[in-house]
Amino acid sequence: MKVRFCRWYNAVLTALLSMLGYGCSSSEDPLDMYGAPVEYGAPHADYIVKGQVTDETGTPVQGIKTSLREVYQTEKETQYFGMDSIQTNEFGNYQLKYVGMPDIRTKLVIEDIDGEANGGEFLSDTLDVNFDNATQTGKGDGKWYGGVYEITQDVKLKKKP
Repeated sequence: MKVRFCRWYNAVLTALLSMLGYGCSSSEDPLDMYGAPVEYGAPHADYIVKGQVTDETGTPVQGIKTSLREVYQTEKETQYFGMDSIQTNEFGNYQLKYVGMPDIRTKLVIEDIDGEANGGEFLSDTLDVNFDNATQTGKGDGKWYGGVYEITQDVKLKKKP
């Protein structure tokens, strides 16, 4: 009985594998099968997030750390994964680069790391990066690369009480 089952099982398995192998080795042109060339990769673009950090009176603030981070929240904790960070210059300007696809977990994190040095201590802030306001400044290749986009996001920081 056991031998009979094994022979039946092997015959069915051989038939299935034969059909799957035949389907994979069709003579169709792989470029025409999906209407586009089949490539390995993922769609992506370059996003430049830039802006100016000012205090409540509109004065530019130098030395503020601006970071792009992906934020993952669970019931127990919040995890931050840093992508790029830079300090603002003497005019309060910053420019960060993000390569990928728009993601709602991407946040702009602003932190005062120098204390009183540049006009007082400021409260930290976390903002969503608004990919809907991105303007295209460079063309893509028509395949996986979507081009260069710029997002301007100005920030007003509040002083610590």
